[in-house]
Amino acid sequence: MTDEGTEELAIIAARADEIKTGLDAAYTTEELQRPLSRRMVHALIAATTAATAAKLKTLAGRVAELEAGGVRYVGSFQRALEYRKGSVTTFDGSMWIALVNVPAGVQPGSNAAFWQLSQKANPARANRRKDGSNDP
Repeated sequence: MTDEGTEELAIIAARADEIKTGLDAAYTTEELQRPLSRRMVHALIAATTAATAAKLKTLAGRVAELEAGGVRYVGSFQRALEYRKGSVTTFDGSMWIALVNVPAGVQPGSNAAFWQLSQKANPARANRRKDGSNDP
């Protein structure tokens, strides 16, 4: 790279830093009226785009992490299994959500620190047979 190119890149870096700090520096009217070269404008746009891309990459990682930790239905409760925070299971006709990582054997409803009732079983529906009539 030529000395002229290196000097222009240094000016671009300085201008980019000024933009990042909110242009707090006091400029004279002459300095503000001085035109930027096309190359400097492209470099400023590239620097801004690169900074935005880095922020978006970070945010995309956070979104993926949040989505991975969402609610997951894991089927009917099985006492031999451990349940991760956010796991949803059914037990005795009700639906339960694990509030924290739950060790094996901790039954839904037995400890409010581990489980939260999400949907209570409907006793009237639990006693119905497949043909729609109630059990005697």
